[in-house]
Amino acid sequence: MSHETKIDRPNAPVPLPAWAHACGMLELRESRRPINSDALADRLLCMERIARYCWAYDERRLDQLAACFTDDGIWEGNVLGCVPVGPFTGRARIGEWLSGFWPHQKDQRRHMLLNTIVEEQTNDSVLTLSYLQLLSSDSKRVQLETTGFYRVTYARVEDQWRIARLTAGFDAPFWPGNIETMSASGRARHGVSLDKSKP
Repeated sequence: MSHETKIDRPNAPVPLPAWAHACGMLELRESRRPINSDALADRLLCMERIARYCWAYDERRLDQLAACFTDDGIWEGNVLGCVPVGPFTGRARIGEWLSGFWPHQKDQRRHMLLNTIVEEQTNDSVLTLSYLQLLSSDSKRVQLETTGFYRVTYARVEDQWRIARLTAGFDAPFWPGNIETMSASGRARHGVSLDKSKP
């Protein structure tokens, strides 16, 4: 797999490895034990929520995909801390944007989560980090589309945990080719812009 992208800082090398730390997108904190069994259950429910997000996208269940988010939820991303994607705000807008890929993706996508850890937890919010492996299959072969991580903030909404903010960090673009030669509609579909003041 080979992807190219336009870097905001053309005269500076991409800060690999640990680019997410260098760009301030995440930090690793000390592990803390859940304070009680309810807190442990909340962690498991949050991990299930982001897993359900992956399942809903891959199975193209827009109803369940949108339901993963709070009404005012945010989806945002970044490629190597250099190319912003989004943000998209509101459950309906997020669902519209994500499902907009489906007519163009003729393969089977699999969003695989690994190494999920809990960074923060209160009674009403949880923050997790997970590795992401995005795979695709055309029925003949499976290939790796990109890798990265999800930084997810969850909010308790009545008796459910929902995603308040999903920040996706990508180690390589999830689109083919170079955004500078991509059509305007293609850039809009992928949530990227050549105007760095309007991601």
